Amino acid sequence: MGTEAWPNIFKAVLFVSGLAILGGCSGGGADFTPTAAATSGAAVARVDTAPAMGNPVVANPARADYRLQPEDMLDIYVYPVTDFNRSVQIDGAGNIALPLIGTVPAAGRSVRQVEAEIARRLKAKYLQNPEVAVLVKDAVGMRVTVEGAVKKPGVVAVRGDMTLLRALAQTEGFTETADQGGVLVFRNTPQGRTVARFDANAIRAGTAADPPIYGGDTIVVDESGTKTAWKQFREIVPAIGLFKAFI
Repeated sequence: MGTEAWPNIFKAVLFVSGLAILGGCSGGGADFTPTAAATSGAAVARVDTAPAMGNPVVANPARADYRLQPEDMLDIYVYPVTDFNRSVQIDGAGNIALPLIGTVPAAGRSVRQVEAEIARRLKAKYLQNPEVAVLVKDAVGMRVTVEGAVKKPGVVAVRGDMTLLRALAQTEGFTETADQGGVLVFRNTPQGRTVARFDANAIRAGTAADPPIYGGDTIVVDESGTKTAWKQFREIVPAIGLFKAFI
Protein backbone atom coordinates (compact mmCIF):
# COMPACT_ATOMS: atom_id res chain seq x y z
CA MET A 1 0.00 0.00 0.00
CA GLY A 2 1.52 3.33 -1.09
CA THR A 3 1.99 6.27 1.22
CA GLU A 4 -0.31 8.31 -0.99
CA ALA A 5 -3.23 6.20 0.31
CA TRP A 6 -2.72 7.29 3.92
CA PRO A 7 -4.56 10.62 3.54
CA ASN A 8 -7.64 8.69 2.33
CA ILE A 9 -7.37 6.28 5.26
CA PHE A 10 -7.04 9.17 7.67
CA LYS A 11 -10.11 10.84 6.20
CA ALA A 12 -12.12 7.63 6.47
CA VAL A 13 -11.15 7.14 10.09
CA LEU A 14 -12.05 10.73 10.93
CA PHE A 15 -15.38 10.32 9.17
CA VAL A 16 -16.27 7.17 11.11
CA SER A 17 -15.15 8.75 14.37
CA GLY A 18 -17.29 11.78 13.71
CA LEU A 19 -20.32 9.61 13.02
CA ALA A 20 -19.74 7.67 16.22
CA ILE A 21 -19.56 10.88 18.24
CA LEU A 22 -22.70 12.25 16.61
CA GLY A 23 -24.47 8.94 17.05
CA GLY A 24 -23.54 8.85 20.71
CA CYS A 25 -24.92 12.34 21.18
CA SER A 26 -28.14 12.08 19.21
CA GLY A 27 -28.73 8.47 18.14
CA GLY A 28 -29.75 7.36 21.60
CA GLY A 29 -33.03 9.29 21.54
CA ALA A 30 -33.02 11.97 24.20
CA ASP A 31 -36.64 11.35 25.14
CA PHE A 32 -35.98 7.78 26.26
CA THR A 33 -32.51 7.68 27.76
CA PRO A 34 -32.59 6.73 31.46
CA THR A 35 -31.44 10.19 32.53
CA ALA A 36 -34.00 11.99 30.40
CA ALA A 37 -36.75 9.58 31.40
CA ALA A 38 -36.04 10.27 35.04
CA THR A 39 -35.86 14.05 34.72
CA SER A 40 -38.18 14.97 31.85
CA GLY A 41 -41.24 15.07 34.12
CA ALA A 42 -42.20 14.68 37.72
CA ALA A 43 -44.58 11.88 36.77
CA VAL A 44 -41.66 9.48 36.27
CA ALA A 45 -40.67 8.32 39.71
CA ARG A 46 -37.32 6.64 39.16
CA VAL A 47 -34.99 4.62 36.95
CA ASP A 48 -34.25 1.13 38.20
CA THR A 49 -31.80 -1.48 37.01
CA ALA A 50 -33.50 -4.23 39.04
CA PRO A 51 -36.64 -6.02 37.85
CA ALA A 52 -38.87 -4.77 40.70
CA MET A 53 -40.96 -1.77 39.65
CA GLY A 54 -43.89 -1.88 42.03
CA ASN A 55 -47.41 -3.13 41.51
CA PRO A 56 -49.12 -1.90 38.33
CA VAL A 57 -52.32 0.08 38.42
CA VAL A 58 -53.89 -2.19 35.80
CA ALA A 59 -54.53 -5.68 37.16
CA ASN A 60 -54.80 -8.87 35.15
CA PRO A 61 -58.30 -9.01 33.55
CA ALA A 62 -58.47 -12.70 34.43
CA ARG A 63 -58.51 -11.78 38.11
CA ALA A 64 -61.74 -11.08 39.97
CA ASP A 65 -60.45 -7.72 41.21
CA TYR A 66 -59.84 -6.31 37.73
CA ARG A 67 -61.63 -2.99 37.29
CA LEU A 68 -63.13 -2.48 33.86
CA GLN A 69 -61.97 0.48 31.79
CA PRO A 70 -63.17 2.45 28.77
CA GLU A 71 -62.45 0.61 25.50
CA ASP A 72 -62.61 -2.81 27.16
CA MET A 73 -64.61 -5.30 25.08
CA LEU A 74 -67.11 -7.52 26.91
CA ASP A 75 -69.02 -10.66 25.92
CA ILE A 76 -72.42 -10.75 27.64
CA TYR A 77 -74.51 -13.92 27.97
CA VAL A 78 -78.02 -14.11 29.41
CA TYR A 79 -79.91 -17.33 30.10
CA PRO A 80 -82.59 -18.19 29.10
CA VAL A 81 -82.83 -15.29 26.59
CA THR A 82 -79.99 -16.10 24.20
CA ASP A 83 -81.06 -13.27 21.86
CA PHE A 84 -79.65 -10.93 24.47
CA ASN A 85 -76.14 -12.35 24.03
CA ARG A 86 -73.73 -9.88 22.43
CA SER A 87 -70.31 -8.23 22.43
CA VAL A 88 -70.17 -4.63 23.61
CA GLN A 89 -67.44 -2.07 24.14
CA ILE A 90 -67.26 0.24 27.12
CA ASP A 91 -67.52 3.78 25.77
CA GLY A 92 -65.49 6.83 26.72
CA ALA A 93 -67.95 7.70 29.48
CA GLY A 94 -67.49 4.26 31.02
CA ASN A 95 -70.88 2.81 30.03
CA ILE A 96 -72.27 -0.02 27.93
CA ALA A 97 -75.57 0.17 26.04
CA LEU A 98 -77.85 -2.86 26.15
CA PRO A 99 -81.33 -3.50 24.73
CA LEU A 100 -84.31 -3.22 27.08
CA ILE A 101 -82.28 -1.93 30.04
CA GLY A 102 -80.39 0.93 28.38
CA THR A 103 -77.09 2.35 29.65
CA VAL A 104 -75.22 0.41 32.32
CA PRO A 105 -72.18 1.89 34.12
CA ALA A 106 -69.20 -0.46 33.74
CA ALA A 107 -65.87 1.38 34.06
CA GLY A 108 -64.43 1.14 37.54
CA ARG A 109 -66.55 -1.90 38.34
CA SER A 110 -65.62 -5.56 38.47
CA VAL A 111 -67.13 -8.11 36.10
CA ARG A 112 -69.21 -9.53 38.96
CA GLN A 113 -70.68 -6.11 39.74
CA VAL A 114 -71.70 -5.58 36.11
CA GLU A 115 -73.27 -9.04 36.01
CA ALA A 116 -75.28 -8.25 39.15
CA GLU A 117 -76.46 -4.90 37.76
CA ILE A 118 -77.62 -6.40 34.46
CA ALA A 119 -79.40 -9.24 36.28
CA ARG A 120 -81.08 -6.78 38.66
CA ARG A 121 -82.45 -4.64 35.84
CA LEU A 122 -83.68 -7.62 33.82
CA LYS A 123 -85.34 -9.15 36.86
CA ALA A 124 -87.10 -5.90 37.72
CA LYS A 125 -89.09 -5.82 34.46
CA TYR A 126 -88.48 -8.72 32.11
CA LEU A 127 -87.15 -12.02 33.53
CA GLN A 128 -87.88 -13.93 36.69
CA ASN A 129 -84.45 -15.41 37.41
CA PRO A 130 -81.95 -14.31 34.75
CA GLU A 131 -78.48 -15.82 34.78
CA VAL A 132 -75.92 -13.34 33.51
CA ALA A 133 -72.29 -13.97 32.60
CA VAL A 134 -69.89 -11.21 31.57
CA LEU A 135 -66.48 -12.11 30.12
CA VAL A 136 -63.64 -9.75 29.27
CA LYS A 137 -62.98 -10.32 25.57
CA ASP A 138 -60.31 -7.64 25.11
CA ALA A 139 -59.02 -5.18 27.68
CA VAL A 140 -56.62 -2.34 28.14
CA GLY A 141 -55.16 -4.62 30.81
CA MET A 142 -54.24 -7.09 28.06
CA ARG A 143 -52.20 -4.64 26.00
CA VAL A 144 -48.54 -3.65 26.09
CA THR A 145 -47.03 -0.99 23.84
CA VAL A 146 -43.56 -1.64 22.39
CA GLU A 147 -41.72 1.27 20.77
CA GLY A 148 -38.30 2.10 19.42
CA ALA A 149 -35.68 -0.12 17.81
CA VAL A 150 -37.73 -3.28 17.24
CA LYS A 151 -38.72 -4.76 13.90
CA LYS A 152 -42.47 -4.42 14.42
CA PRO A 153 -43.32 -1.79 17.05
CA GLY A 154 -46.90 -1.52 18.19
CA VAL A 155 -49.37 -3.01 20.65
CA VAL A 156 -48.97 -6.64 21.69
CA ALA A 157 -51.48 -8.77 23.57
CA VAL A 158 -50.86 -10.04 27.08
CA ARG A 159 -51.84 -13.67 27.41
CA GLY A 160 -50.99 -15.52 30.59
CA ASP A 161 -47.71 -14.76 32.34
CA MET A 162 -45.97 -12.18 30.15
CA THR A 163 -42.29 -11.34 30.54
CA LEU A 164 -40.05 -8.75 28.89
CA LEU A 165 -38.42 -11.18 26.45
CA ARG A 166 -41.78 -12.71 25.50
CA ALA A 167 -43.20 -9.27 24.77
CA LEU A 168 -40.18 -8.36 22.63
CA ALA A 169 -40.46 -11.66 20.77
CA GLN A 170 -43.92 -10.62 19.56
CA THR A 171 -42.30 -7.68 17.75
CA GLU A 172 -39.95 -10.08 15.88
CA GLY A 173 -36.92 -8.90 17.84
CA PHE A 174 -34.48 -6.02 17.80
CA THR A 175 -33.30 -4.01 14.82
CA GLU A 176 -29.60 -4.00 13.96
CA THR A 177 -29.14 -0.62 15.67
CA ALA A 178 -30.91 -1.51 18.93
CA ASP A 179 -29.25 -0.95 22.27
CA GLN A 180 -30.13 -4.34 23.77
CA GLY A 181 -28.56 -3.39 27.06
CA GLY A 182 -30.83 -0.40 27.52
CA VAL A 183 -34.45 -1.55 27.36
CA LEU A 184 -36.80 0.73 29.30
CA VAL A 185 -40.12 -0.30 30.83
CA PHE A 186 -42.58 2.42 31.85
CA ARG A 187 -45.34 1.52 34.30
CA ASN A 188 -48.19 3.30 36.06
CA THR A 189 -48.33 2.45 39.76
CA PRO A 190 -50.26 3.89 42.72
CA GLN A 191 -47.04 5.77 43.60
CA GLY A 192 -46.84 7.38 40.13
CA ARG A 193 -45.27 6.57 36.80
CA THR A 194 -42.05 4.58 37.11
CA VAL A 195 -39.39 3.50 34.64
CA ALA A 196 -36.84 0.71 34.89
CA ARG A 197 -33.87 -0.17 32.69
CA PHE A 198 -33.12 -3.79 31.75
CA ASP A 199 -30.33 -5.57 29.87
CA ALA A 200 -31.84 -8.04 27.39
CA ASN A 201 -28.43 -9.65 26.79
CA ALA A 202 -28.02 -10.38 30.50
CA ILE A 203 -31.54 -11.81 30.65
CA ARG A 204 -30.86 -14.16 27.73
CA ALA A 205 -27.55 -15.20 29.30
CA GLY A 206 -29.34 -16.09 32.52
CA THR A 207 -27.40 -13.58 34.64
CA ALA A 208 -30.49 -11.39 35.14
CA ALA A 209 -34.13 -12.26 35.73
CA ASP A 210 -36.71 -11.87 32.97
CA PRO A 211 -39.07 -9.32 34.59
CA PRO A 212 -42.86 -9.70 34.45
CA ILE A 213 -44.74 -7.38 32.12
CA TYR A 214 -48.29 -6.23 32.81
CA GLY A 215 -51.05 -4.72 30.76
CA GLY A 216 -50.62 -0.97 30.46
CA ASP A 217 -46.81 -1.16 30.43
CA THR A 218 -44.82 0.59 27.71
CA ILE A 219 -41.53 -0.91 26.52
CA VAL A 220 -39.04 1.38 24.76
CA VAL A 221 -35.94 0.01 23.04
CA ASP A 222 -33.41 2.76 22.47
CA GLU A 223 -30.92 2.88 19.61
CA SER A 224 -27.20 2.43 20.08
CA GLY A 225 -25.33 5.53 18.92
CA THR A 226 -22.32 3.51 17.74
CA LYS A 227 -24.42 0.98 15.82
CA THR A 228 -26.42 3.76 14.20
CA ALA A 229 -23.23 5.58 13.18
CA TRP A 230 -21.80 2.46 11.52
CA LYS A 231 -25.09 1.81 9.72
CA GLN A 232 -25.10 5.38 8.40
CA PHE A 233 -21.46 5.04 7.34
CA ARG A 234 -22.17 1.86 5.36
CA GLU A 235 -25.07 3.56 3.62
CA ILE A 236 -23.10 6.72 2.80
CA VAL A 237 -19.85 5.06 1.67
CA PRO A 238 -20.34 2.24 -0.87
CA ALA A 239 -18.24 -0.86 -0.33
CA ILE A 240 -16.14 -0.22 -3.45
CA GLY A 241 -15.38 3.32 -2.26
CA LEU A 242 -14.31 2.05 1.15
CA PHE A 243 -12.08 -0.57 -0.49
CA LYS A 244 -10.37 2.01 -2.70
CA ALA A 245 -9.71 4.26 0.31
CA PHE A 246 -7.58 1.58 1.90
CA ILE A 247 -5.43 0.58 -1.09
